[in-house]
Amino acid sequence: MLNWLLQKENKITYKNTTYSIDQFDSSLLERIIKSRFASEGTFAIEQLTNEGESHLTLTTPSLEKFDFQTTDRSVEEYILEGKIYQLSLSKHYYLPLFTGVTVDILNVLEETQCDTFTQILITKSSNWREEAIVRYENYLNGIDSPIGVKVLDKIQSKLVGALGKISNTEFKRQQFEEIEQKILQNGYQMEIRIVLLDGSETELERFITNKLSKTDMFNSLELVTAEESISKHIQDMTFQPTMKQIFSEQEVCSILSNVESITVPVETMKLNESPVSANTNELLNRAIDFLPSYPRKEEKITEDTIVSLQSAFKRVKITDTDIKILSSFQGATLNRFQIEIPENVNYSNIQKNLTNLQAAMGDESVSIEIGDQPNTFNLYMPRINRDIIWLKDILQSDVFKNHLSKSELPIILGEKTSGEIELACLADLKHLLIAGATGSGKSVFLNILIIVLLLSVDPELLNVILIDPKQVEFEQYKDFPQVSNVITDPEEAVSMVESLCVEMEMRYKEFTRLKVKNIQQYNRKSNVKMPYIVTVIDEYADLMMQNKDVEDHVVRLSQKSRAAGIHVVLATQKPLSTIVTSVLKSNLPSAISFRLKTSSDYKTVFGGGVPFNLLGKGDGVAKLEGQIKEFERFQSPVITLDENEEELIYGNLLEHFKDAKKQVPVDIVEEEKPIEKLKKIIANTGETKLGVLREQMKIRMNDVTDLIKELVEEGWLEKQGKGYVVVAEENELSKWRDH
Repeated sequence: MLNWLLQKENKITYKNTTYSIDQFDSSLLERIIKSRFASEGTFAIEQLTNEGESHLTLTTPSLEKFDFQTTDRSVEEYILEGKIYQLSLSKHYYLPLFTGVTVDILNVLEETQCDTFTQILITKSSNWREEAIVRYENYLNGIDSPIGVKVLDKIQSKLVGALGKISNTEFKRQQFEEIEQKILQNGYQMEIRIVLLDGSETELERFITNKLSKTDMFNSLELVTAEESISKHIQDMTFQPTMKQIFSEQEVCSILSNVESITVPVETMKLNESPVSANTNELLNRAIDFLPSYPRKEEKITEDTIVSLQSAFKRVKITDTDIKILSSFQGATLNRFQIEIPENVNYSNIQKNLTNLQAAMGDESVSIEIGDQPNTFNLYMPRINRDIIWLKDILQSDVFKNHLSKSELPIILGEKTSGEIELACLADLKHLLIAGATGSGKSVFLNILIIVLLLSVDPELLNVILIDPKQVEFEQYKDFPQVSNVITDPEEAVSMVESLCVEMEMRYKEFTRLKVKNIQQYNRKSNVKMPYIVTVIDEYADLMMQNKDVEDHVVRLSQKSRAAGIHVVLATQKPLSTIVTSVLKSNLPSAISFRLKTSSDYKTVFGGGVPFNLLGKGDGVAKLEGQIKEFERFQSPVITLDENEEELIYGNLLEHFKDAKKQVPVDIVEEEKPIEKLKKIIANTGETKLGVLREQMKIRMNDVTDLIKELVEEGWLEKQGKGYVVVAEENELSKWRDH
């Protein structure tokens, strides 16, 4: 048995791996809580702050692999000799905290300037929701503190009912959206332990309690002295059996991150409420009228094809008898045969012989996959004469109309190999990576994606930014009112992506002012609607080659812009590992690929090979968040095959939007550099205390320390004792002051 697999009390556990990390940020937290193995073991973040320096480690189940340097974990005896605290919910875990603020507990502990050791344990919980629902129902019935034991809760309920009759009072409460949102989210068991090694107990308790008070709502977090047995749990990185605390995703993010919401759940649509306005529906119906469509071509599956198929399986010695074909389906690109796996044959044997099957049938594009019925597999053969999927047919289908009623940013992929229409919502996918070599159908797909958004979303709520370094793809959209920017200059393109980061931060400030968490809530609450921003970047490789800084901005957007209604569609012909880097790919979990030149290109896009030989001309494969199958193959639609007709169609579309108000372009601004921001703060306030500067800068203490060192080297500051004083000349300070 593998040495990392241990058997204990009939439960499989996994050996831990410990990594040394430079910082604990929102992207790392998101990876932890979204890990496939979040419920298979415990993730631990440990921080030792000593004499102004912090050392961080991350311990994970060995199933989850990170690209950090591994290290040995040890908790020295002196660490466990300090006073130990832990954060504790004051009420039962079904009652939520306020998540509209961030605590960022690790940085809070750095700010105290006390020497501390902090341990945070997280694991996904799967057996908490039923109890939470029962307690919530009792709470709505007027029981302030449900016990959670059925018999006792019934007694409480009867007492409340009796008191209500006596006093003629209704004790029932209204439903609370905040409580229901917590119960509907994923739940995580989390414990936070803090060991004070050196410093004032009173100062530490006062400082942390003040920070935690910002999260008070139905529930609150308290800093309490831990039980004596906690030392053993810290040493072993185990949860206390007597202290089960469940936090929602938003609560975990609020407590641990400096980002208000890493993952905001899509809110349930209210009855009769649709993201599609009546005007948009009318526009879509008018557009459908002048889009072309032609009858589908039928191509009979001949007896020769069946004979060839039967012969091939015998030829490569998979089976000696005729295979049993249960059904067949003719798609636009492929013929699909559902075949019963022959007796005494494993699917893996068929899979291993795929190349031999292709050779026997004289077609390297033949592919197979596991069937959707027991003991079956699907075999795909390209059609001799491929058919066309017309955009008009999909737009006027009931499937799309139903999808449109539930999607903020609907997109169409095309027809699946089963004949069903493949649809998605960009607002749910967050962002999208699209790859495809010349002639693969990538450019046609990008145009379909843009056209569908223009036709499906109210022009008031859609701002499209198109970036095309090759200057050939998006020129036809420049006069559309929803399209605020068409950028072809690479340097301007990089500045635009940087400006979107600034726009994102401005939107989050506006959300805070209105006390909402995402663009959907904002648009319901505000009289002035905030448009979604969809940025389509074609030939991303060209941008990367000209300015590698663009990756930092794209990654930052991909990490936290979804709630702000900013979405990025990234397309490239060259999915090299130096272009689609591991950092970028980890933040773009949804990807679509059309035909690529090499198998390594597919591995770069998807993290592994695909089980198909794509045929080009719109034959694509998708790997999307929330998709049931790992890979979904589809044939993308076209608007028309006639370039002259296409020009006429765009002209007609533009005419339909003539009364729509033009979207205001996103201002291209350079984001203020951290050192510049720090100079402004010091010049205007004279403040030099690290804790105060960190609070105003909203960055890690280590980063503030590095910036302070830069200012010392520049002659701005001078270290005196344990602090710093401003020594820059008055004329230098005046440059940075607000006038």
